[in-house]
Amino acid sequence: MPNTSPLILVLLMTVCGVLPSSALWAQSDTTQNNPQPDKGLNTNFNDEDFRTAPSDVSQSIDDQLSLDEEELSNQPDDANIEDIPIDQIRQFVETFQLVKKNYVDNVSNDQLFEQASHGLLEGLDPYSRYLSNEQYQQLMQFTEGQIAKIPFQLVYVPEKHQWQIGGIANGSDAYELGLRNSEVVERINNNAVQYLDQRTVDSLLTGSLGSIVKLKIKRGNRSVVADVVRDQQLNYDVEPYLTDERILVLKIKAFQQDTVQQIQHFLNIYQQRTAIRGVMIDLRDNPGGLLSSAVELADLFLEKGLIVSTKGRIEANQQFQALASQNPVTYPVAILQNRFSASAAEVFSAALKENQRATVFGETSYGKGAVQKLFPSQQGAVQLTVSHYFTPNGQMIEGKGVEVDRKLNMSDLQTDRQIQDEASSQFGRMIP
Repeated sequence: MPNTSPLILVLLMTVCGVLPSSALWAQSDTTQNNPQPDKGLNTNFNDEDFRTAPSDVSQSIDDQLSLDEEELSNQPDDANIEDIPIDQIRQFVETFQLVKKNYVDNVSNDQLFEQASHGLLEGLDPYSRYLSNEQYQQLMQFTEGQIAKIPFQLVYVPEKHQWQIGGIANGSDAYELGLRNSEVVERINNNAVQYLDQRTVDSLLTGSLGSIVKLKIKRGNRSVVADVVRDQQLNYDVEPYLTDERILVLKIKAFQQDTVQQIQHFLNIYQQRTAIRGVMIDLRDNPGGLLSSAVELADLFLEKGLIVSTKGRIEANQQFQALASQNPVTYPVAILQNRFSASAAEVFSAALKENQRATVFGETSYGKGAVQKLFPSQQGAVQLTVSHYFTPNGQMIEGKGVEVDRKLNMSDLQTDRQIQDEASSQFGRMIP
């Protein structure tokens, strides 16, 4: 075997069991306790967060996290020496040294190891991947609601098949950066934008507060790249709307730490104001969030029954059951979803539908049901699919989605409010 660098020796000795895995992994202090449900929900979360973030549904938060339900783990298990493919590790070391010695440009050890980590994980499934420190922090910020967009818009010009900058005011930070209205944007980060729709473009421009998005802009015969700060914080709070038929519509943009508290708050306020006939939970375009939040919200509307179960190869199978409450929410319930409702949103929808607690309107959801474990390290984190979740009836959501009880042709309705009014009108006619 050729001469091996000390860094490679550490890797080789670690995976072969000579050194403990703590030589490469540092114990993380980032695990957060979940808020405790009021009625003793039997979730068995072991004080570890299951997290979701905008996914490949819309390629949000750079190009990017694509995260599902994630259990935060302090440290990966030590590998058994009999499980280590020594010959393949040796081949990797030889390839590593070949690149270091012969590649046309100088590349750092960190760069090569990060690329190798990406390749190792991204070939497994659409969701397993390596996260840099920046991406890991973005995930944490997402669950806390610190999401932002850039301070101007991209406008599609159909006759030219171009996305152009719009809304930049003279003297603004973007103007001082040299950006001008009507300039053509070719790429957002590494994504060509010419044939993308508005939803996807807006999603690519969205990320954690203070993060950078790179715009490749065409100027004459050349292209320039501008780093734009996402500094316009988005409001991810629950949005209430009371229809003329006294249906309380609650739009949840993402399941976050305080979602259940917000829902309870609006229920209390509106039931004091009027005689509510029913509640509609609007999950359209909801990419997920905290699985623990979705489970807790389902428990708010359920008196008994299975909410969701998880099944994996190594991870212990789990079941999350609803428990009776002294103050149950007894209103008739409907759910409004679309093809961009994903992950934790699908868990909530399936739980209420299959326990005969809600009627689901709209269209079949996205179908993202990978449970992932997040292993923080000094360099970032590893996001790994460890199990899948199943609906109360034992149906796998991954690749299938949650079907609706009543289809709603939302393309014929132009605004959010029109869609909500139509769905709530149909729902209202079902209530005695």
